[in-house]
Amino acid sequence: MKIAFLGTPELSAYVLQKLHDGGFDVKWVATQPDRESGRGRKITAPAVKTKAQALSIDVIQSDEFDRPFFDKIKEYGPIDLAIVIAYGLYIPTYFLDYPKHGCLNIHFSLLPSYRGAAPVARAIMGGAKETGVSIMKLAKGMDEGDIIAEEKLNIELADTTESLTWSLVKIGADLLMKTIPLYVDGKIKPIPQDSLKAIPSYADKISSEEKNIDWNKGAFEIHNKIRALYPWPIAESKINGSVIKLITTWPEGLISSDDEKLPVGTVLSVDGKEGIFAVKTSKGALLVEKVQPSGKREMLVSEFLNGYKIKKGMRFE
Repeated sequence: MKIAFLGTPELSAYVLQKLHDGGFDVKWVATQPDRESGRGRKITAPAVKTKAQALSIDVIQSDEFDRPFFDKIKEYGPIDLAIVIAYGLYIPTYFLDYPKHGCLNIHFSLLPSYRGAAPVARAIMGGAKETGVSIMKLAKGMDEGDIIAEEKLNIELADTTESLTWSLVKIGADLLMKTIPLYVDGKIKPIPQDSLKAIPSYADKISSEEKNIDWNKGAFEIHNKIRALYPWPIAESKINGSVIKLITTWPEGLISSDDEKLPVGTVLSVDGKEGIFAVKTSKGALLVEKVQPSGKREMLVSEFLNGYKIKKGMRFE
């Protein structure tokens, strides 16, 4: 069986390695062009390109999936199946039927919930307790294709978009390995999403404008936003003129009657020994354990307090 692979970042490279290790015959890889990266703006290859070259797989690169690019793909000859994961470019409908068995995608939600660009972040931000992966056959509409297989996963209160995405990638890669042979042999009947008794929901792309914390929200809601926005764009708030990014937090449900009278955003306590400080929200307190001062690296609050004087009674904007 001849397989094509379309993907770009590190998580895509992980799945490509799993396909290779599983004995699948990946004929070529399509990925985005090399781009400037890091503070030195060094030209860096996508993780998928680096992985493909290490596995001696041909790489095709383009910043647009257009007709000339498709013509280049066809030079490699017919393929049986295409696997798409985090490719990052619009795939035209004329490619979807080019592989004999179509194109399969790993989507990081239980479809039809959280269709769109940011299913993991939006699930966390919305306080969902459960998510999963869907192996889906790509169709014309955004994440509207038939479902081939699904697997559920609980969302833990400490999960971030980064940690949960990697958990889903690993589950999705294993599920894909088991699904491909059954799907190609016709032993799995694809399920149209329209046949499910579920109303679709959508996961809009995360915007950098969302990073500011609104302390008028409750502790759990703010905590969900902070972990949803990690590793990008990272939630932040300003105190005493300094912007502080909040990396690791924990919601605390109860606060004292005296603290209830204070305005939201007020620092309720600072504990250098335990390495936390607590901030008043509209519902409970938020315990802050790890931060990133503006222009600095991430650090534990115990280290942060050595150079930044956060005191009880100060207030986040």
